Amino acid sequence: MAIAEALHAGATTADVSFDGASDLPVYRVKTLHNDRIWQHAIDATTGKIVGGEAALPLKELDAEDRSNLAALKTIRHSLADAVRVAEQAADGKAISGGLIRQRSRLNFAIIVMSGGDLKEVILEPPSVARRR
Repeated sequence: MAIAEALHAGATTADVSFDGASDLPVYRVKTLHNDRIWQHAIDATTGKIVGGEAALPLKELDAEDRSNLAALKTIRHSLADAVRVAEQAADGKAISGGLIRQRSRLNFAIIVMSGGDLKEVILEPPSVARRR
């Protein structure tokens, strides 16, 4: 996530997944920056960017996805924070993570490989404190 975020100063990770099915295992990372979703593939072994990057304007997303991404800007914790907490709580290694909306609340959903099991960890991020 840090590698993808460093490609665009001020970018925030919105989604990450591990793809070990191909010859080259990669992390697929989507970041939000300047009203675009940037998609990157990062070599899981070397940390180098694989292929080019793709950008999708937010206006091309559906209303729910745009709403979720707008909410991402209002929370104090990042997806990286959620991954660290989920890995510790489930005693394993995260293989994917992103945003989901449950009961009108935005949550992080992290899938963790723990031993031979997959565990889903749902975390509700605290919202940004309102200014007085």
